[in-house]
Amino acid sequence: MLEEHILSLELPYRDPLDVRAFTFGIDARGKALGKGGDASTLERSLCVVAGIRGDEILQTLVCALLVEQLERMERSKALVPGRLIRVIPCANPTSMGIGRRFWPLDKTDINRSFPGSPGGETTQRIAAGLFEQVRGFVYGVHLSSFYLEGDFIPHVRVMQGPGERGNHGSDFCLPYVTHYEPGSFDTTTLHYNWRRCGTEAYSFYTRKTTVADEGIASEAVRSLLRFMGARGLTCKRFHGGNRSFELAERALVPVHVPVGGVCCPVVRVGDVVGKGQLLATIRDLLCGHVTARVVAPCNGVVFYHARTPLVNERTLAFQIVPDDADEVTPPLA
Repeated sequence: MLEEHILSLELPYRDPLDVRAFTFGIDARGKALGKGGDASTLERSLCVVAGIRGDEILQTLVCALLVEQLERMERSKALVPGRLIRVIPCANPTSMGIGRRFWPLDKTDINRSFPGSPGGETTQRIAAGLFEQVRGFVYGVHLSSFYLEGDFIPHVRVMQGPGERGNHGSDFCLPYVTHYEPGSFDTTTLHYNWRRCGTEAYSFYTRKTTVADEGIASEAVRSLLRFMGARGLTCKRFHGGNRSFELAERALVPVHVPVGGVCCPVVRVGDVVGKGQLLATIRDLLCGHVTARVVAPCNGVVFYHARTPLVNERTLAFQIVPDDADEVTPPLA
């Protein structure tokens, strides 16, 4: 293992931003990186990035456990020689250190700043420095969090459009792979710019974001290792997981609350529900009366539910994978 300080930036009133990466690989002589291995002879195969936003605690924990696992695999020669794997557990330690989701000085989102600019605003300079370190890999996995606050079924998102020369999202063996068409606001994300530069990119979503749940994190690590085994980066295959159902993201059925108040869900993500089944009740904040019932508009599986207890009228509370959703056929490599 080779530990590197890949990005440093002086900040006013705070300690410098210091981003570290952990790189693994075995060269043709059987030498591991950090013990005489020559990184210049290795193919840049996989880069895993987490913690671009400061509240992505679980995603950073996943990468930390992955680093621990890859270090053991490198020592035991379980990695395929000639392949370089880089893991960046926390790309925004400044925001994470003070519990802020976005960049604390101007509240901008680094994942809306790619590919960045060396002479731009602070977040653009961070994005430019980070992108320089992660570009050129065959595969890229971003352990991300969604703009909606809530819990999801673990899944992989695949962006259609630039650089789409293949899709191996099912190799993660997560329950779902969702495909979506990028909007204009997606063009400044890491995922989009990875694909624009030829990297086969995936956004990986765990069940939760702001908690340190080692059980959920370990499941995510096993999923990443299954992908690595399927792509020929490890000397062994990893069993288990799910047969992934692939669907277009637009097929998800949204469920909005009819009135504002306190949302009290009675189902969880992953639950199978029937049309008309109660999903949540809405109570008046002051007197506690039930003012509305939120019911399932179709048969299916609860894919997402909002975590925010206080909701406004028309707040998105749930998304459901309908039973009649068509499965997407991914493009060939």
